[in-house]
Amino acid sequence: MKNVIKLSVMAIAIAFVGCNKTSEKKETITTPVFSEVATVASSALEDAKDLGRSVVFITGIDTGSKSYYSDAKNYFETKNNEIVETAYSLQEIILWLNVNKGKQPFSEVHIVTNNKMSQVQLETTIKGKTLSSLSIKESVEKGLLPKLDNVLKSDAKVVVHSSGLGSNTALIDSFKQVFSTNIKPSVIASENISVFGGEFTEHYLAKPYYGFYPTANSPGRVDLSKEFAVKYPNSEIDWLSAMSNKEERFQGDVYSYKFNVPVKWEIAYEEDEGMPSFLTLEDLYLFMQDNDMISSELKELNIPIEKYRWYQTVEGDTLVIKGVATVVCVLKPLMSRAYPSEYIIPNSDNLRLYNRI
Repeated sequence: MKNVIKLSVMAIAIAFVGCNKTSEKKETITTPVFSEVATVASSALEDAKDLGRSVVFITGIDTGSKSYYSDAKNYFETKNNEIVETAYSLQEIILWLNVNKGKQPFSEVHIVTNNKMSQVQLETTIKGKTLSSLSIKESVEKGLLPKLDNVLKSDAKVVVHSSGLGSNTALIDSFKQVFSTNIKPSVIASENISVFGGEFTEHYLAKPYYGFYPTANSPGRVDLSKEFAVKYPNSEIDWLSAMSNKEERFQGDVYSYKFNVPVKWEIAYEEDEGMPSFLTLEDLYLFMQDNDMISSELKELNIPIEKYRWYQTVEGDTLVIKGVATVVCVLKPLMSRAYPSEYIIPNSDNLRLYNRI
């Protein structure tokens, strides 16, 4: 069948962990006496060597009441980093590094991006596809991404601050290929969610737990809390209480937020081809599961097909399939085991917190 498929998958957040806080922030000491895990290099060695330049790319703009990017900027400004707010694609990041390399190479490149599930806001090329391992591969093959000059130190690291992208090993490996020259930097990302501008500390990591339901068809908090309990049987979280909390009430408090994930496919049929019709949702499910493009995208999002609210329409010779799922994300801040009232410091050298390729 000579179907022409146009794909548009978008993740739009209704609320985000970096949302504006209305209450006054409280100061707290977040440095534990003992480290949770041995780091790659000791602080003595770090102080002794020339660390080189450190640059932070803030790759998006906050909308509405959200403040994720502005909170991240405020945090990194306190660390005396160079801040770049004009690069919204991987292409622009590479170009900026090449143009501004100067005489001192970069030891750290931080990339702050907002994502929901596997969907990343950062573009691959200017006004091009959003970032994925496939989009990077296609851009490299077509010569759309510039090659990075020798701008990095021999022990440089590229740290991606995001929501769980550390588990996307294919994407992190693609980052490593793009940033590798004669020097191959470490690319680092966490499977946890980076939270900036928290009520009690400026930056911490939180472990996410996910629940889903068809948008506008919530099962209610009680039934949803039961689904969480079945999905995460080894967790001691009070799910019903967590879903009632929109932010931390005290240090380490578990809370939640929601966002929507809409999907859309347009499938064009030629005149001599029969356009399918679906009498039941099961018929639609079978069609999507048999379509390689649709099924692969649904698999990447990792949201069960029955958790979307589905619509189908016909526009001329084009079949349009739309769906939207609501995601409930419960966040548990990572706290010190030795000192449970203190946050674990999000040190990118901590191999328990960050994956390194």
